[in-house]
Amino acid sequence: MTFFKRILKEPEPEPVAPSAPRIERRSVQRFVVSPQFPLKAVVSFVGRDESGAPMSNTRHGWNWKGRLIECSELGARMQLGPGIRAEPAENCDLKLSIQTHEINVPCHIANLSETPEGMVLGLVHDLSDAAIRRDYLQLLEVVALGSTLTLQPKAAAQPDASGYLVEIYASTRASHLTVWRHPADGSVAAFEFRLQDSLVRAAAGHGVEFLADIAGTGSQPASSDQCLEIGRLFTWVVPNLAPAVPDDVRQFLQHYAT
Repeated sequence: MTFFKRILKEPEPEPVAPSAPRIERRSVQRFVVSPQFPLKAVVSFVGRDESGAPMSNTRHGWNWKGRLIECSELGARMQLGPGIRAEPAENCDLKLSIQTHEINVPCHIANLSETPEGMVLGLVHDLSDAAIRRDYLQLLEVVALGSTLTLQPKAAAQPDASGYLVEIYASTRASHLTVWRHPADGSVAAFEFRLQDSLVRAAAGHGVEFLADIAGTGSQPASSDQCLEIGRLFTWVVPNLAPAVPDDVRQFLQHYAT
């Protein structure tokens, strides 16, 4: 199921071929997935007995719940519980779901390692299906928009023309968060969050606003259908903000993301 139909332009794919050397694969940017991000991850592969022999002769086996640690255009890392056996090069399916939306990504296990918490799988995606690739890249963009934000250097620790202190968090993606604080106590007064061609903004004591097509025709009030998708995107991005975003800003944004 496509996550967004009216927003989120399809990102340009990384220029890395499936047969690219290992060093090129590692150059592809990876995005951290926060435990707070409301994404459910299941990997499906054939279980093995104590001797390591497969317990089925088909590709599809048991569904193992886990936590997605990070993801990229080419693959992902996933934490599973202890006692689960798998083998490198084994075919599997990564099943990702959030609310009523889900996607099934064919993969194979590139590497695995044991940790005190269980097994960590390194997965390589097979995104040969155009529809699956489109949906996965949309989900990847949701993760990237919040997780790549960094605090920008302050020009001066003085209020701007509006009388508020300004903080800016920017990203290599089309993501830009501006925060205004009260100069008296530093509390958050308002924010404006650019997410690709959409804009979400709100001030304390006021409702949230959704704007669309900001890179094209200028900031326009979003249609009702666009509001639903922008609101969903905002709700998903906020739990996956980078560590650079302080707790009080997270809480302020979360108030409008519920």
